[in-house]
Amino acid sequence: MKTALRRTVLSLSALTVTTVGTLSLMSPANAAAAYSVPGVCGSSYKEVRSIALSGYNKTADGWGTVAYVKIGYNASNGKNCAFTQKSTTNHSYGKLSEVSVKLRELRYNGTSIDIGGPYRYYAGPVYVSARDTCINVWGWEDWAGSYDFGPIACG
Repeated sequence: MKTALRRTVLSLSALTVTTVGTLSLMSPANAAAAYSVPGVCGSSYKEVRSIALSGYNKTADGWGTVAYVKIGYNASNGKNCAFTQKSTTNHSYGKLSEVSVKLRELRYNGTSIDIGGPYRYYAGPVYVSARDTCINVWGWEDWAGSYDFGPIACG
C-alpha cells in the first residue's frame, strides 16, 4: 500500500513539473521571442530589416521602443513580408490596442496592402511581390504613432 501511494505521489509530482514547464513556455517573454520573421511570415522568409518605433513605454524614464516593424524577404518567390510587433515594454502589450502595418512595392502602379485593428501582440503579416524593386513600409502603434520607411529592401 505504501509503495502504491509513493508511486502515485511521484507521478503527480512529475505531472506538476511537466505542466509548470509547459506553462512557462507560454510566458509573454517567450511569446515575444516567437514573433520572428520566419515564425510569422513563413519559414522560407529571412529577416532583412527590423525598425524600432519609439514612444511612451514602461521604462524608467517613460520613453523608448514600443514596437518594431519587421520586414522579410523570400528569394524563391520574390515576395516581401512585413508586420508590426509590440515591444514587451509597451503599455498595451498583451492587451487589445490599435496597431497596423502597410507594405507597398515601389514600381509604377505598385501594389499596396495593409492590415490594422486592435491586436494584442502584432499586426500582419502582409505580403507584396517585389522582386528587383524597392518597398515602402508603414507602421503604426498607439503609443508611438505613425512611421513611414522607404524606399528600403531594394533588390
